Amino acid sequence: MRLKRWIASQESTIAARWYQELMAASPGPRDDGTTLLRSVVTHLVSFIPPCLGEQRERGLEVWQQATHLYGSLAVRRGLAAGEVVEELQLLRNVVLRLFLVDAPPGLAPEATVEFIPPLELLALNRVLDVGVVRASIAYVDDLFFAHLQGSGVPGEITQELVEEMEHQLQGFKKDLKL
Repeated sequence: MRLKRWIASQESTIAARWYQELMAASPGPRDDGTTLLRSVVTHLVSFIPPCLGEQRERGLEVWQQATHLYGSLAVRRGLAAGEVVEELQLLRNVVLRLFLVDAPPGLAPEATVEFIPPLELLALNRVLDVGVVRASIAYVDDLFFAHLQGSGVPGEITQELVEEMEHQLQGFKKDLKL
Protein backbone atom coordinates (compact mmCIF):
# COMPACT_ATOMS: atom_id res chain seq x y z
CA MET A 1 0.00 0.00 0.00
CA ARG A 2 1.32 3.40 -0.94
CA LEU A 3 -0.16 5.13 2.09
CA LYS A 4 1.50 2.66 4.45
CA ARG A 5 4.91 3.37 2.87
CA TRP A 6 4.32 7.12 2.93
CA ILE A 7 3.29 7.17 6.61
CA ALA A 8 6.25 4.96 7.53
CA SER A 9 8.58 7.38 5.74
CA GLN A 10 7.02 10.35 7.58
CA GLU A 11 6.71 8.81 11.09
CA SER A 12 9.15 11.10 12.84
CA THR A 13 7.69 14.22 11.19
CA ILE A 14 4.12 13.17 12.03
CA ALA A 15 5.02 12.36 15.64
CA ALA A 16 6.95 15.62 16.13
CA ARG A 17 4.14 17.74 14.68
CA TRP A 18 1.46 15.93 16.65
CA TYR A 19 3.43 16.37 19.88
CA GLN A 20 3.92 20.09 19.11
CA GLU A 21 0.19 20.49 18.56
CA LEU A 22 -0.57 18.66 21.82
CA MET A 23 1.78 20.96 23.73
CA ALA A 24 0.32 24.05 22.05
CA ALA A 25 -3.22 22.93 22.92
CA SER A 26 -2.48 22.41 26.61
CA PRO A 27 -1.48 25.65 28.31
CA GLY A 28 0.03 25.56 31.74
CA PRO A 29 2.75 23.51 33.39
CA ARG A 30 4.12 20.72 31.24
CA ASP A 31 6.16 18.75 33.73
CA ASP A 32 3.53 16.10 34.40
CA GLY A 33 4.17 13.17 32.10
CA THR A 34 5.34 15.04 29.00
CA THR A 35 8.30 12.69 28.51
CA LEU A 36 5.92 9.74 28.64
CA LEU A 37 3.49 11.54 26.35
CA ARG A 38 6.23 12.12 23.78
CA SER A 39 7.13 8.44 23.89
CA VAL A 40 3.49 7.33 23.58
CA VAL A 41 2.95 9.70 20.64
CA THR A 42 6.03 8.37 18.86
CA HIS A 43 4.98 4.76 19.41
CA LEU A 44 1.38 5.37 18.34
CA VAL A 45 2.47 6.87 15.04
CA SER A 46 4.80 3.90 14.43
CA PHE A 47 1.87 1.52 14.97
CA ILE A 48 -0.23 3.03 12.15
CA PRO A 49 1.59 1.55 9.11
CA PRO A 50 1.12 -2.09 10.22
CA CYS A 51 -2.64 -1.40 10.37
CA LEU A 52 -2.61 -0.69 6.65
CA GLY A 53 -0.73 -3.65 5.25
CA GLU A 54 -0.10 -7.36 5.45
CA GLN A 55 0.00 -7.30 9.25
CA ARG A 56 -3.35 -5.56 9.37
CA GLU A 57 -5.04 -7.82 11.94
CA ARG A 58 -2.11 -7.80 14.34
CA GLY A 59 -1.54 -4.10 13.65
CA LEU A 60 -5.13 -3.24 14.54
CA GLU A 61 -4.93 -5.32 17.70
CA VAL A 62 -1.80 -3.47 18.81
CA TRP A 63 -3.30 -0.12 17.74
CA GLN A 64 -6.35 -0.76 19.91
CA GLN A 65 -4.23 -1.72 22.91
CA ALA A 66 -1.92 1.26 22.44
CA THR A 67 -4.76 3.77 22.08
CA HIS A 68 -6.31 2.22 25.18
CA LEU A 69 -3.08 3.16 26.99
CA TYR A 70 -3.37 6.65 25.53
CA GLY A 71 -6.86 7.01 26.97
CA SER A 72 -5.66 5.81 30.37
CA LEU A 73 -2.81 8.30 30.26
CA ALA A 74 -5.27 11.07 29.37
CA VAL A 75 -7.15 10.50 32.64
CA ARG A 76 -3.94 10.77 34.63
CA ARG A 77 -2.92 13.87 32.73
CA GLY A 78 -6.14 15.49 33.95
CA LEU A 79 -7.82 15.83 30.57
CA ALA A 80 -11.57 16.03 30.15
CA ALA A 81 -13.28 13.23 28.23
CA GLY A 82 -13.62 15.28 25.06
CA GLU A 83 -10.00 16.35 25.14
CA VAL A 84 -8.69 12.84 24.54
CA VAL A 85 -10.90 12.71 21.44
CA GLU A 86 -9.63 16.11 20.33
CA GLU A 87 -6.02 15.02 20.79
CA LEU A 88 -6.46 12.02 18.52
CA GLN A 89 -8.27 14.22 16.01
CA LEU A 90 -5.14 16.38 16.02
CA LEU A 91 -3.25 13.30 14.81
CA ARG A 92 -5.67 12.93 11.90
CA ASN A 93 -5.26 16.62 11.07
CA VAL A 94 -1.47 16.39 11.19
CA VAL A 95 -1.41 13.40 8.83
CA LEU A 96 -3.88 14.89 6.37
CA ARG A 97 -2.30 18.33 6.43
CA LEU A 98 1.16 16.88 5.89
CA PHE A 99 -0.17 14.72 3.09
CA LEU A 100 -2.37 17.27 1.32
CA VAL A 101 -0.54 20.53 1.97
CA ASP A 102 3.08 19.41 2.21
CA ALA A 103 3.11 17.17 -0.84
CA PRO A 104 5.27 14.03 -0.73
CA PRO A 105 8.79 14.67 -2.05
CA GLY A 106 8.93 14.83 -5.82
CA LEU A 107 5.22 15.43 -6.31
CA ALA A 108 3.44 18.65 -7.13
CA PRO A 109 0.67 19.40 -4.58
CA GLU A 110 -2.05 18.80 -7.20
CA ALA A 111 -0.64 15.31 -7.88
CA THR A 112 -0.75 14.34 -4.20
CA VAL A 113 -4.38 13.26 -4.29
CA GLU A 114 -3.58 10.91 -7.16
CA PHE A 115 -0.59 9.53 -5.25
CA ILE A 116 -2.72 7.58 -2.77
CA PRO A 117 -5.87 5.67 -3.74
CA PRO A 118 -8.98 6.97 -1.93
CA LEU A 119 -9.67 3.53 -0.42
CA GLU A 120 -6.35 3.71 1.39
CA LEU A 121 -7.34 7.08 2.87
CA LEU A 122 -10.62 5.55 4.01
CA ALA A 123 -8.68 2.69 5.63
CA LEU A 124 -6.53 5.23 7.47
CA ASN A 125 -9.65 7.03 8.68
CA ARG A 126 -11.08 3.76 9.99
CA VAL A 127 -7.85 3.06 11.87
CA LEU A 128 -7.86 6.53 13.42
CA ASP A 129 -11.56 6.21 14.30
CA VAL A 130 -10.87 2.92 16.08
CA GLY A 131 -8.15 4.71 18.06
CA VAL A 132 -10.52 7.48 19.11
CA VAL A 133 -13.10 4.95 20.27
CA ARG A 134 -10.59 2.83 22.22
CA ALA A 135 -9.00 5.85 23.91
CA SER A 136 -12.45 7.18 24.87
CA ILE A 137 -13.49 3.84 26.32
CA ALA A 138 -10.27 3.57 28.33
CA TYR A 139 -10.71 7.11 29.60
CA VAL A 140 -14.28 6.53 30.77
CA ASP A 141 -13.45 3.12 32.26
CA ASP A 142 -10.48 4.43 34.22
CA LEU A 143 -12.41 7.43 35.47
CA PHE A 144 -15.35 5.22 36.47
CA PHE A 145 -13.14 2.80 38.40
CA ALA A 146 -11.31 5.68 40.11
CA HIS A 147 -14.68 6.88 41.39
CA LEU A 148 -15.98 3.43 42.21
CA GLN A 149 -12.92 1.97 43.91
CA GLY A 150 -10.99 4.93 45.14
CA SER A 151 -11.00 8.55 46.04
CA GLY A 152 -12.66 9.60 42.81
CA VAL A 153 -9.42 11.14 41.61
CA PRO A 154 -7.39 9.14 39.09
CA GLY A 155 -3.86 8.31 40.15
CA GLU A 156 -1.01 10.53 39.17
CA ILE A 157 1.77 9.74 36.75
CA THR A 158 4.37 7.89 38.79
CA GLN A 159 7.74 6.52 37.75
CA GLU A 160 6.22 3.06 38.12
CA LEU A 161 3.45 3.96 35.67
CA VAL A 162 5.96 5.41 33.20
CA GLU A 163 8.03 2.22 33.33
CA GLU A 164 4.96 -0.01 32.93
CA MET A 165 3.64 1.93 29.94
CA GLU A 166 7.08 1.99 28.31
CA HIS A 167 7.34 -1.77 28.86
CA GLN A 168 3.94 -2.33 27.23
CA LEU A 169 4.79 -0.08 24.27
CA GLN A 170 8.08 -1.90 23.73
CA GLY A 171 6.16 -5.20 23.86
CA PHE A 172 3.78 -3.93 21.18
CA LYS A 173 6.75 -2.94 19.05
CA LYS A 174 8.24 -6.43 19.40
CA ASP A 175 4.90 -7.98 18.48
CA LEU A 176 4.92 -6.02 15.24
CA LYS A 177 8.62 -6.62 14.69
CA LEU A 178 9.30 -2.88 14.37
